[in-house]
Amino acid sequence: MAEPIIKWAGGKRQLLDAIRSRIPQKYNRYFEPFFGGGAVFFSLEPRNGYINDINPRLMNFYEQVRSNTDPLIARNKQLDSKFKQHESGRAGEDDEDGEHFYYAKRKEFNSLRENEKCRNKMREAVLFLFLNRYCFNGLYRENEEGKFNVPIGSKPTPVTAIESRIHRARRVLYETETSTKDFQYVREYVEEDDLVFLDPPYPAESRTAQFNEYGEGGFSEESQIAVRDLAIELHERGAYVLITNGESALELYKREIPSDFRIIPLDGKRRINSDASKREDIGTTDIIITNSPAFSEQVSLDEYR
Repeated sequence: MAEPIIKWAGGKRQLLDAIRSRIPQKYNRYFEPFFGGGAVFFSLEPRNGYINDINPRLMNFYEQVRSNTDPLIARNKQLDSKFKQHESGRAGEDDEDGEHFYYAKRKEFNSLRENEKCRNKMREAVLFLFLNRYCFNGLYRENEEGKFNVPIGSKPTPVTAIESRIHRARRVLYETETSTKDFQYVREYVEEDDLVFLDPPYPAESRTAQFNEYGEGGFSEESQIAVRDLAIELHERGAYVLITNGESALELYKREIPSDFRIIPLDGKRRINSDASKREDIGTTDIIITNSPAFSEQVSLDEYR
């Protein structure tokens, strides 16, 4: 089973058992319009996948993993080596330690894209992976000017630790369609028996919603309603739909969702903490809304495999 290759706020690794146990055993094509870290996609390894995210840097990264895997890894190994040289004072530049090296690469990364056009997509993907491994908690955040602005973290992940995962991810991505559009693009493509996984940014008042941003202007209540209405429309076409959202979105779905959908509350932990031992239980944090058959309600992830 493939795994995510980057850290991403709002990722669904901790909910995989709950999500996969409610996915139908058979479906046609797989659509995921809020891709992010792609934990569900990689765990399912769908043969007919369509993945999308509004973040062009993120989707360019996955496209480069698919088509330029070896150079991407090799150049990140070089960056790891240079970072170590700066940390140890062997870089030959008196005023540059590892922290200075990180911020120099962050500045370079931000310089590569202007007016939504990237001058060097491969270099951007190389730096995207480097920054994700070295920044604070693997967060992705941009300022009002569209510049990545997350500070350096304290526990970088060497690329050698995820090298095999990147190769497995490449095999899953090989025949997958990628795009960078508004999430509602799926309305043009989804048909009966397709599976659509909708994982929008959680409402701001949700207890695990920190850092879940969605492009310029964030993700409004109107956008949450649009997700719900899209799910209803796709359900009426005969598609399978599974939504994850924050507990504060519960009333939004209870008011309008058809009776064919089931709503499952999930207890969780506060996940934005670099120390897993400090991720305290905080009650219901997530909900799953799905119209998939109830046969799998009691199936565990191990049994599903």
